[in-house]
Formats: sequence, C-alpha cells, structure tokens
Amino acid sequence: MRTSEGTLSSRPRLHLWSLAPSNPHWARMVCGTMMSNRKCLFKIIICLLSLPAVLCDIKPPILNPGILTPTKTLGECQACKLFVDSFKKGLERTARGKYEGGDAAWEEEKLKKSYKRSEIRLIDIQEGICKEENGYSMQCHNMAEKAEEFIESWWAQNPDESADLFTYICVESLKTCCPKHHFGKDCTPCPGDHGNLCNGNGKCRGDGTRKGNGTCLCDTGYAGENCDQCVTGYYLSFKDDNKMKCSPCHRACMGGCRHGTPKDCVACKPGFVFDSDEGCLDINECDDVNRCSKDQFCLNSIGSFTCMQCDKSCSGCHGDGPDMCRKCASGYSKKGEFCIADREDEDSSDKLTLTRYMTYVGLLIATGILLPKSTSLGSFVGAMVLSYIVGAEYYCMINGHEGLVNLKEFDLMQLFRT
Repeated sequence: MRTSEGTLSSRPRLHLWSLAPSNPHWARMVCGTMMSNRKCLFKIIICLLSLPAVLCDIKPPILNPGILTPTKTLGECQACKLFVDSFKKGLERTARGKYEGGDAAWEEEKLKKSYKRSEIRLIDIQEGICKEENGYSMQCHNMAEKAEEFIESWWAQNPDESADLFTYICVESLKTCCPKHHFGKDCTPCPGDHGNLCNGNGKCRGDGTRKGNGTCLCDTGYAGENCDQCVTGYYLSFKDDNKMKCSPCHRACMGGCRHGTPKDCVACKPGFVFDSDEGCLDINECDDVNRCSKDQFCLNSIGSFTCMQCDKSCSGCHGDGPDMCRKCASGYSKKGEFCIADREDEDSSDKLTLTRYMTYVGLLIATGILLPKSTSLGSFVGAMVLSYIVGAEYYCMINGHEGLVNLKEFDLMQLFRT
C-alpha cells in the first residue's frame, strides 16, 4: 500500500517536472503560481484569526429614542395653529434684535430698512420655527413649508405684527381652518345662537375647522339635539333662562334619580340595599365570615368588598398584620399580640442573654477595681451588684427565660438572712 500511495502521489509531480526542460518558462510560471497561492492562503488565515478581535471592538449603533416613539399626529387646522403660534414666538424673540455687521449693515445703510422689517429678521424667525414643538415638530415644519410663500408676501407688506396672522395664513390662504363658530369645507356657520351654542353644554362639531357636520357634541352628562337634557345617571340641579346644569346621581343609584342623595335613587346598584328611611345603603359583605378563603380577610368598601391576603405569619386572620392573626402559621409563635418567627425569637433571646451576662461581668470588674482602694465602699458596691444580679436572674426566671442558675431551688429570703 505504501508503494501504491507513493506512486499515485508522485505521478503528477514527475509529469509536471518532466516538461520543465522543454518549457522552462512554463515551469517557472507553475512554481510562481503555487507560491502565490500559499501567500493568499496565509493571508486568509490571518484575516480569519483577527476577525473576532475586530468584531469585539465594534460598538452597536446608537439609536435615536425618538425613532422608536410613535409619531403624534394633529389635524391640519391644529398644525397650522401650531405653526402660527411658533412664528409669533419668533416675532417676540427677535423684537429687540439688531444688525450685527456684514451684509446686514449694508442693507440698513443702502436700503434704509431697519432690522425690524428686514429679511434678516425674517430668516432669524424662520430658523427658530417649530423647535420648541417636540411632539409635533414634523407636522409643524410641513405646515411651515406650505405657508412660506404667504409669510414672505405678508412680510413684504410691512404688516402690523399685532394683526391676526392666524386668519391670514390658516383661514384665508391655506384654507385649513374656519373662523370661530364655523365648520366644514365651505366654513358654514354653526346652527343656533353663537353666543350660547348647544345651550352652553357642548360644542359645534368641526367648530373652527374644515371638518365636522355642525351638530352639537354634548359635554358629559348632557344629551339632546341642543344639549338641553340630562342623560341617565344625572339629574337637573339648576336651570334658568340662559343656563342649565346636570349633576351626577349618588354613587348608590342605578337607572337615574330625582336628586343627589341615596333617598332619590330610582333603584339601587348591586352592593346596596334599599331602606325606606335612608334610601340605598351599603351592604357589608364582610359580615359573612366565609366570604373569603382561609388565608384572606375581607375588606369592605362602598358598594363592594375586597379579599386581602393575610400576613405570612398568620394561619387565618381578621385583619392585616402579624397582630391580627387567628392562629400563628407554622414556624411562628405567639408573643404577646404578635406572631413572631421562632428563629427570630431565639436570636433575640440569645442577644439579650449575652448582653445581660456582659453587664454582669462589667459590674464585677468595676467592683474588683474599687475594692482594693476602699474596702468599705467596695463591699457596699459589691453587695449592690450581687443584689442586682440576683434580682435580674429572678426576673428572667419568672418570665420564662433561662438564667445563670435555677433560683427555684434556692430560698432567696434565707440567702439574704444569712
């Protein structure tokens, strides 16, 4: 097999190099091609090895959050109002401006035109247009492009800046809006008395725009062709020759009411019961002890109720917190009015015991220091310290805590008598 493999692999080489004597140029070309291929292969390997390092250094592109935010839209009339308001702000911003040299100074000198009526000021105003309208800047800029020709014409007439620019641009020129109390494509007057449209309780549909049909869009609580009626759930609380007012019924009422008290309800909503003297009264659903599950307690509200989860330390409860438990949950014990975790109680007891013992040691050390200096004073202090320790341990014993010794085995009165 070795001979066979060697023969097969050596045949092409013998064939190629056998042509070299008869064609040396071809042999050099083959050799150069092989070397070139090796160099290319080496470069490809280097590029592949360095690619991860290059990719790791590439930072993700920074996205503009505004691109991901849904674009807000306005009607054409509202967009035109927005543009006019922005232009007026520009007039106020540049009202105290002046030329700053260059062509601007030449314009004032040659054309005898002040900055207030110059094209320079108009450019300054237009550069600041719509910049403060972040939510609707695109629509504002679109409207500014449409109005550019009319603005330049208006500016060339040396206008009074207090004039109604909105009417000139939005109503007469661009025809995106209508005068107040007019609607529709042809700016038809809204029906009725323009001083008291829709009885003062609504507005004309399409008022001031090129849309709508002129009918009344009533405010909440009002109905009727002229908004002169109260809807169900409201009652007439005031009326004179010029005005009427509809007020909401009491929250307990269902199906309407005569006035605003629980006694005036046509019917009571679910969660209320009718009383002949008081009207619709709230039902306390929490009177039913089985209203909520075992680990919940009932919380009544006007016309309803809510089942709230008991504290984790409780196994059944009648309110919120570890002091409202019917029984303590597993791993908790009753301490006074509270259910406290057993481990927390043990940790607290251990800390108190350690603190008590450290206090004893401190008092005994102080007595030992004082005794050599004054035998009488040291003896007195020692007796007081001993009395304190015995009293503290006795107090701990009668309250169920472990002490240094079991004092029940001693007759304390006999101890003091001796």
